[in-house]
Amino acid sequence: MTNSSDFPPFLASDHLSRRTHDILKERLAEDTSGTPRTLSSTAFSVLDRLVTVLLPQEEILGQQTLNLALRVDRALSGPRDGWRFAELPSDSQAWEQALLTLNDLSTSQFERPFSLLAERAVAVFLDAMGEGKVGLDMPNRLNPSQMQKWALDLRADVIECFLADPRVQDRLGMSANLNGGDERFQGFETVQANEREDFEPATKISSAA
Repeated sequence: MTNSSDFPPFLASDHLSRRTHDILKERLAEDTSGTPRTLSSTAFSVLDRLVTVLLPQEEILGQQTLNLALRVDRALSGPRDGWRFAELPSDSQAWEQALLTLNDLSTSQFERPFSLLAERAVAVFLDAMGEGKVGLDMPNRLNPSQMQKWALDLRADVIECFLADPRVQDRLGMSANLNGGDERFQGFETVQANEREDFEPATKISSAA
């Protein structure tokens, strides 16, 4: 259930088409908990730990954070954009194998599952993946080169799922959706740097101003 205080005011704007409004409103009602549709329980637990370090949400959303791992899992279960690195298998396979690779490495190096790693250890894994230093050359796992490429997909999908939520858009003052309405294309007239239209929401986060 979405509280009225969680309802971003920009959703009432006549610059927002009804179709976009309905899509964004549905995102407000997405479950904060649930079971994965695509990933195994082990892979999902790795993803859940990864996203808390990769994208801390508290500065933007306070304590009412999104379940990003669940949103990424659900995105993986639906239609995809058809783009992927040639070195990687299909999206669902790549994510499952990459996350299990991290869990295997955590178990061998720290004798504990990835989900129980300290924040610093998770951050080290994230940095090492970007440098092509993390991976396993074995069946159903990703080698270092593949993990380096998958790390780009990880960041892109997590950020996309985060920015897709209207509460995040409201807090950051994002107005890209406010270019139309149902009757006519209204667009933007003010396009100078650091200037905003009257209908655009102002950022509520000082660091994003």
